[in-house]
Amino acid sequence: MHTPDSLPPAGPRAEVRIGDIWVPVTVKARERDASRAWWYTVEILLPDRVSTPHGPVPQERAEQFTAPAPLVRPILGEDYSSLDGKQSSPAAPAHGRWLVAEDYADGGALVHRADCAQAPPDAEPADDAVALQAAAAGARPCPVCRPETALRALRGPR
Repeated sequence: MHTPDSLPPAGPRAEVRIGDIWVPVTVKARERDASRAWWYTVEILLPDRVSTPHGPVPQERAEQFTAPAPLVRPILGEDYSSLDGKQSSPAAPAHGRWLVAEDYADGGALVHRADCAQAPPDAEPADDAVALQAAAAGARPCPVCRPETALRALRGPR
């Protein structure tokens, strides 16, 4: 229920699990925490009222909160690219597209995609050049996110 003075919130729509139900929300932003887990800032419209001299008038109220990624599900057809900011635009530099981390198992290094769930919190963000340099120096590709195909494409024909 939107009153004439209220507009739907800007941003892609999604659903958030609250208890046992999925509730429609608007996604405002997303970010990773120190453990590299995604958190979403979402906005929900709640029923409310405004008191007037003639009695209460129904009016929605927007409330923002954060939710962890497992409790947020996308809605088919929504465009979430606005959440990525300038770094995902084609003209922007690709800083942070990769992560390079020490491989404690064999003392070498691992190259991860930036969104890899297996990357440790202390992994260093890397642009394309740094990721290629690490791979050339012997860093192995992560077996979970498998960045080798994208890295080969960046390397080009030999």
